[in-house]
Amino acid sequence: MASLGSDAQATSNELVSAIEELKERRAEIEQSIRRDEEERNRVVAELKALNARLAAIEDSLKQKMEAKSVVEKVIHQTSEGFRGIVEASRRLLSNLREESSALPRGVGS
Repeated sequence: MASLGSDAQATSNELVSAIEELKERRAEIEQSIRRDEEERNRVVAELKALNARLAAIEDSLKQKMEAKSVVEKVIHQTSEGFRGIVEASRRLLSNLREESSALPRGVGS
């Protein structure tokens, strides 16, 4: 009977030791989980900030591209108008030269 009692005691001690080791392992895993959750929360916060920044940049780019389009349109229209003015001035100058060459010389001298 004594052998059975000591055998039960040894088994009980071994079980208690194994349970304690498992509890330590559980504590280590819980600590690792907390670290990972904290890191995840930091990454989520960074991601939200980056998404907000990206949205602001996208909006800014859209506004700048629209402004650039307006400026390009004004440049094109102004250039076309200026070309028309230059061409009309050339025609006017050409007509003036033709008309003045047709005038008799010496009139009014």
